[in-house]
Amino acid sequence: MTHSVITAQLAVAAEDLQLARQGLQHTLDYLREQGQPWALSGVQSIVEDPYVIGKIGDLHIRLEVAAALLERAQTLTAEPEPHLIASTEAVIASADALQAVGNIQHELTGQRQSLPPQTGREPLRWHYQILGNHRLNGVVPPQLQE
Repeated sequence: MTHSVITAQLAVAAEDLQLARQGLQHTLDYLREQGQPWALSGVQSIVEDPYVIGKIGDLHIRLEVAAALLERAQTLTAEPEPHLIASTEAVIASADALQAVGNIQHELTGQRQSLPPQTGREPLRWHYQILGNHRLNGVVPPQLQE
């Protein structure tokens, strides 16, 4: 059962990361091709705006962190507990990256990418609970308890 939970979590994290990457690319394309600078920004192009540049840098880091955590989770296979914790971290990081991309995309372009329905997924708050309880109190994740 634990293996199937981990496999499902890795699939969710990979899907969210892919959607985040697509959303970021869509945002970059829009900004480069259609984006208009804020009238009082003092720049000729929106891609020269320090605020916009900083937001894109922030998104890039979030995506790289999510990708690194997903890659780490995919390579851990020895013990179920560290593997489950790593896959939980990847789920959280990928969901965070996807949410951040959606928020910044809406802020900078006025658009928001439409996402497929997220049916059959555990609420993200449960992942935070499992991870926090494990890190703070050393509690074995419930998926591993007999």
